[in-house]
Amino acid sequence: MTGVLDGSVGQGAPARRARLALALLSLPSLLIAIDISVLGVALPQMSAALRPSPTELLWMNDIYGFMVGGTMITMGAVGDRIGRRRLIVACAAVFALASAAAAFSTEPWMVIVARAVMGVAGAAIMPASMALIGQLFADPKARISAMGVYMTCFLAGMAVAPLIGGVMLQYWWWGSVFLLGVPVMLVTLLAAPRLLPESQTQVTAPLDLRSAALCLASILTIAGALKWAVNGAQLWQAVGLAAIGVALGAIFVRRQRTLEHPLVDLTLLRRPSVSRAMIVLFLTALLMGGTSIFAAFYLQSALGFTPLQSALWLIPSTIAMIIASNTGPWLGRRIPPMRVVQGSLVIMAAGFVPLAILPPSRSGVAFIVCGAVLSTAGIGAAFPFLMNDIISHAPQEQAGSAASLAQTANEIGIATGLVIMGSLATVVYRARLSASAGHAEGSWVDGFGQASQDPRFFDQVRNAFVDGIHAAGITALAVMAIVLALIFVRRAARV
Repeated sequence: MTGVLDGSVGQGAPARRARLALALLSLPSLLIAIDISVLGVALPQMSAALRPSPTELLWMNDIYGFMVGGTMITMGAVGDRIGRRRLIVACAAVFALASAAAAFSTEPWMVIVARAVMGVAGAAIMPASMALIGQLFADPKARISAMGVYMTCFLAGMAVAPLIGGVMLQYWWWGSVFLLGVPVMLVTLLAAPRLLPESQTQVTAPLDLRSAALCLASILTIAGALKWAVNGAQLWQAVGLAAIGVALGAIFVRRQRTLEHPLVDLTLLRRPSVSRAMIVLFLTALLMGGTSIFAAFYLQSALGFTPLQSALWLIPSTIAMIIASNTGPWLGRRIPPMRVVQGSLVIMAAGFVPLAILPPSRSGVAFIVCGAVLSTAGIGAAFPFLMNDIISHAPQEQAGSAASLAQTANEIGIATGLVIMGSLATVVYRARLSASAGHAEGSWVDGFGQASQDPRFFDQVRNAFVDGIHAAGITALAVMAIVLALIFVRRAARV
């Protein structure tokens, strides 16, 4: 970090102090990213201990991501008004307390509530941190490098989460994965007042709480409709709830267009380059988040590996993510960045082929590893370019709004993917198990739990679960075809 971050520092602070501040700001981002994906490793043990319903299982897994994405823009506006350092300190304390509450939960609803609170706190920390980085590094080159360090920590957190979770679950109980947040946030709580400058914007307009409520309500209502559908609710109930969510979203958009001081400036999306990159960012995040839930369950439940063994098998994908996130920008300085993005997304698409043809036998380990390496390497190389594409095409005075929109699209994409892919796989699982066993209730978690008591039932559950993964893999390939079409159509329009 020393060599690339020696640019000018705002307010005359020495470069060393700025680097220490960057390290402090990056630490919570690493943890927030870990908490988004670490639950996939812990879910088998959590499910066995807490016995959640299929709907509760999905909410436990993705409520964190939905709350991060649904409240990030709002919490960024709060930081503008009360001070970003003050907000980071307050939310670090909240995050630590909520993490401890999640670790010692005894009911599924307790985990859901605790992770929802963690999501709001995490949503506050990220935009405040990015705003402070802009203040700490006044030189544009140093600022870009600092942002790169920050985002690399975030991506690395998502990549190493399975390994960290596997190690902790090997020696402790499932709640230990949440206790990671306590010491990290305590360090932030103690060091932030010493290392971080205070920063706030002179905003005279009051915070539009109606817009904030509409945004979050729309997201959670649509997510709830999907969960109702997969949990066996009447079709009209799920469709009706989804329609309410869409209507709330439409009201939110209309309100932003009519307010003099909107919560978020949506005029950015009228720029074709920005809107296209936003769609690609959302869809790729949806696929990465949605397929991440299957690897740990397959390795642990279908093949009988321990959490640590499963994590060790996923180390290659962690290495691929780290290498790709550094190799992509390096290649972009030597060949046209669009070619890097196109090639990276083709590699990502190839990573979903193994899921579509995954065998139920132990040879499937190679398919899981290969798919994870290709998909994480592809998105790792393309992600910096997608983020830069959105910010660079926005007017300078709207760069902050563009960054918030891009990060929100990424977070909501991850959480939405968990719901859609998890729901799709559950529907296919039940259909296959019903055809082979004559009945199917609950999720594949319940099925594997029953199979542990009746080994004769195991092959039917495993095969039905793998069929669900096949459906998710085929769906991912179809979505990637749309993503690649958007990317190649963009280049054709430029030629």
